[in-house]
Amino acid sequence: MITFEIDNSKEGIEIFLDSNGVTELQRYLNYIKDHKDHYHLLSGNELDRKLYNNENTLVKHVKLIFIE
Repeated sequence: MITFEIDNSKEGIEIFLDSNGVTELQRYLNYIKDHKDHYHLLSGNELDRKLYNNENTLVKHVKLIFIE
């Protein structure tokens, strides 16, 4: 499980991960590094749809981008 949320200050993010989510995120990061590419994480697919802090806003799309 991976969830990205915009915090209530609207200036930061909170990332919620269970053990499987940590492993998945590491895999996505290794992929973009190894392929010098990007990867989209979408709500309902790679990202959980559950809001863990009711004062936050759920992020429905995250794009991980490798730059050199």
